[in-house]
Amino acid sequence: MKPEGIIPALLTPFDSNGQISVPMLKKLTRYLLDKGSRGFFVCGSAGEGVYMTPSERKQVLEIVASECANQATVIAHVGSMSTDESVALAKDARAAGAHAVASMPPLVFKQPWPAIIKHIQAIAEASELPTYYYHLPIITNVIITADEVAEMVAAIPGLVGLKYSSPDLFLLWGVLERPKRTIHALYGCDQQLYHGLMAGACGGIGSTYNYQIENFVALYEATKRGDHAEALLWQDKVNKVVEVLFKHGGNRATEKAMMTLRGYDVGAARRPNLPFPEDGIPALRKDMEQLGLL
Repeated sequence: MKPEGIIPALLTPFDSNGQISVPMLKKLTRYLLDKGSRGFFVCGSAGEGVYMTPSERKQVLEIVASECANQATVIAHVGSMSTDESVALAKDARAAGAHAVASMPPLVFKQPWPAIIKHIQAIAEASELPTYYYHLPIITNVIITADEVAEMVAAIPGLVGLKYSSPDLFLLWGVLERPKRTIHALYGCDQQLYHGLMAGACGGIGSTYNYQIENFVALYEATKRGDHAEALLWQDKVNKVVEVLFKHGGNRATEKAMMTLRGYDVGAARRPNLPFPEDGIPALRKDMEQLGLL
């Protein structure tokens, strides 16, 4: 299994009561598919999976998998605080129709590398699906080396690659070169996707893909056909949108407000996240209009 191309880290829509909005989830999934998405990363940090119950996470996966109807790869994030819960989520993911699973290290309390290997191994064995290690050091505070990744690859036959969300491209090169069998990486830093692709990633996963999918598809296609000047122009357009995101808070509430302004009312971010301030909408709308998003 080697998914390629643009894979949104799917936002999870919630209704005014804070419950999953099934109609909007279907609508958003279909919109992104029609715009060129090659897959979906479901219930990750962008999808607010850690704020959802296991049954809700399974429900979201079932809906997305059904809408995709095998047109795109569905990767389920099954990370949690405990291995037992992640194992249960991995089994749910398989039952729900996911094509692969991914997990960060156990959340909150940092574990030594041998424990992290055992954690990912348990997930891979329980799911019986291709498995990804989700490298997100800014959140997990887990720093990896190429040798450690090679050790994990050797220990887990079902490990096919990484969701690599770090700007360290030298490490990415080492991670892909060091293991004794071939793995792949899906790059997770939206603001330098072009550079991640050039460093060896086969595609990208990101949250800002949801509301600027056109920019990312064009960036990827230009890169793959070798038109690097054009690809860099698209990366510049991507980064201007990312700049607006951070100008207006840089959090999940901002992203959901941007998605809603694009015509897909995904609701507010789940508690304990604060809602995007209503008095901030006009300025956000103006900045998005200037970039041609509205």
